[in-house]
Amino acid sequence: MKTKIILSSLIAVLFVSVAFKLKNNKRVVEENVYRPDANKKVLVQADTAIVKSLQKTFTYTGTFAAFREVMLVPQVHGEVEAVYFDEGDHVVTGSRLVQIDDDLLQAQYSSAAATYENAKRNLERYEGASQSGGVSNLQLDNLRLTLVNAQAQVKQLAKQIEWSNLVAPFTGTMTLRDVEPGSVVGSGAVARITDLSQLKLEISVPEKEVFLFHEGDSIAIETDLYPGKTLWGKTDQVADRGDNAHNYSVRILLKNTDPASLLKAGMYGTALLNKGMKDETLVILRTSLLGSAKDPHVFVIRDGKAALRSIRTGHANDTSIEVVEGLQAGDIVVASGHINLSNGSPVEIVK
Repeated sequence: MKTKIILSSLIAVLFVSVAFKLKNNKRVVEENVYRPDANKKVLVQADTAIVKSLQKTFTYTGTFAAFREVMLVPQVHGEVEAVYFDEGDHVVTGSRLVQIDDDLLQAQYSSAAATYENAKRNLERYEGASQSGGVSNLQLDNLRLTLVNAQAQVKQLAKQIEWSNLVAPFTGTMTLRDVEPGSVVGSGAVARITDLSQLKLEISVPEKEVFLFHEGDSIAIETDLYPGKTLWGKTDQVADRGDNAHNYSVRILLKNTDPASLLKAGMYGTALLNKGMKDETLVILRTSLLGSAKDPHVFVIRDGKAALRSIRTGHANDTSIEVVEGLQAGDIVVASGHINLSNGSPVEIVK
C-alpha cells in the first residue's frame, strides 16, 4: 500500500514538471515570434497608371536561304575540254564555266548547213522552172519539206553546240565544283551557283498573328553575328495555307550587299514586328499584378497606405498590361515590394 502511494506521488510530480516545461516553452516561442510593427512603413516602388498606346514586339526566328541557287547539269554528253572556275569564284551572267568537246557536233553542223544550202538552191531553181510549167506542185512541195527539215537540223545542232559551252545563268558565287578536264559528263550536276546578293528569311507564324504580315512591309531583322545591329528586309510572301500545327510560312527578302553586315545562307535570323495592340488605353506595369489571371489585384497607394483593389485586365506585352476596369489614370500602384505588404499597410515610396 505504501509503495502505491509513493508511485502515485512520483507520477503526479512528473505531470506537474511536464506541464510547467510546456508552459515555459510556449512563453519562449511567443516571445520569439516576429510581430510586425503596425506603424512601420513598408518600402515599395510605385508606378502610375497612364493612358498611352500599348505596343508589342513579336519575334520569329528562322534560317537564311540563298535568293537563288541552281545545280548546273550539262544538256549534252561529252568529254570535258576545260573548266574555267573554282569553288568560291564570283561569276557574272554568261561567264564560261565548262567547255565540252564539240568537234563531232561541229562536223555534223557543217554537213547540215551544206545540206540546207543545197536544198535552198534547189528550191529556188525549181520555183523558177515552175513558171514555165516544167515542174509539178508535188515536186515543189517535196523540195520545200526538204528545206524545212534541213533548216531544223541546222538549228538543232547549233543549239547542241551552244549547250556544249556551259555558262552561268545569273550572277553569283560558285559553291560547288564536281568536274575536271577529261571527265565525261551529261547525266549529273557538275557545279552549283548561288546568288547571295539577297537572302530569304523563312519564318513560321501562328495563325493568330499571320494577318500582322503584309507583302511589301518593312521588317526589322537581328542576327547573332551582328549583335545590336538592326537590318531591314521586306515581306515577300505570306503563305495562304498553313501546316498541320496551324503555322504559316512567311518569306522576308533581305539585301546582302553591305560589306559591314554580310551574311551567309544557313545562318539564323530573327524578325521583329512592332505592332500597336491598343491605342490610348490605361496601362500599368505587369509587375504590379497580384493574384491570378482570372482574378487580378493591385495595391493602390492612397494617403500613404496600401489598399488592395480588384481590377480587370486586357491586352499585354512583355512589360505592360492594359487595365480595363478598376483603376483611373493617375492612380499610383505598387510595382514591387509586395512581400511585406497587406491591406492598409503604411508605405513609403522609394525611387
